[in-house]
Amino acid sequence: MDMKFYVIWAVFLAVCLTIVLVSKRISRQIKEEGIETTGVISSVTDAGQPDEIDIRVQVRYRTEDGEEIEGILINAPDDLAPGQKVRIKYHPRYKMNARLIEIL
Repeated sequence: MDMKFYVIWAVFLAVCLTIVLVSKRISRQIKEEGIETTGVISSVTDAGQPDEIDIRVQVRYRTEDGEEIEGILINAPDDLAPGQKVRIKYHPRYKMNARLIEIL
């Protein structure tokens, strides 16, 4: 195999590692510094291929400063339904990502 193959793989792995580290940092900041509020599940969709399941849950909530947000619930169980009320945490810098605290 030529050197180009190894360079492409190294770049790919570096990008993947960066994405994982940034995601973990955001999740940790939401958990440690997040602001609690109540939200409502706005949609639950399966974004996966026909042979896989990839559930995405959207939640609508109002921030501390009154801004209406429709963001992603990053640790949602797959049994939530639109209209359900939830207690969440969000970080002011990452408003589009919320973390589930409890289902109300």
